Amino acid sequence: MTPRIEVYCREEASVFRAAAPWAGISITTDVGDWPEIDGTNCVGLLRLQFADLEKPHPGEKLFDESDAQAILDFVGEVWPQIHLLMVHCRAGLRRSPAVAAAISRIYLGHDEAWFRQGVYDPNMLVYETLLNVARQRGLYLQPRNPRRKRRRG
Repeated sequence: MTPRIEVYCREEASVFRAAAPWAGISITTDVGDWPEIDGTNCVGLLRLQFADLEKPHPGEKLFDESDAQAILDFVGEVWPQIHLLMVHCRAGLRRSPAVAAAISRIYLGHDEAWFRQGVYDPNMLVYETLLNVARQRGLYLQPRNPRRKRRRG
C-alpha cells in the first residue's frame, strides 16, 4: 500500500487521530511550541523548528539542508510502515504543503495537488531545498519548478 499524505494546521493536528499506522512531521516557528498529538498508531513523529520565510530575516531560523536531511531520513525510515504521513505547521498553508509537495514528488512522482491556486501557497525554499537534497542523495532526478510556466511554441 502506498501511503497518502495529509496536511493540517496546528489546531487540526492537535485533534488528529488515525486508525492505521501513521507518522507525522510537526513544524513550528518557535522551539517548544509543538501541539500535543495523540500517539495512537504512531510509528514516528519528527519535530522541526523553522520560520515560514524564503529569505533570511534577522533573528529567524530559515529552513536549511540539515532540516531537509532530517525529513528525508525520517520519511525514508517510516514510509514502508505507514498508511498516512501527516504534516502540519501553524496554518497548514505554506511550510507543510511544501514538505508534502516535495515528498509527493519524490515518492509518488507528482505534486500538483499541493500547488492548487487558492488552496495552498507552498514555501518554495522548503520545497526546493528538499528536492535538491533528494537529488544529491539520488532519490530524485528530475528538476522542476512548478511556478514557472511552460512555453508553448
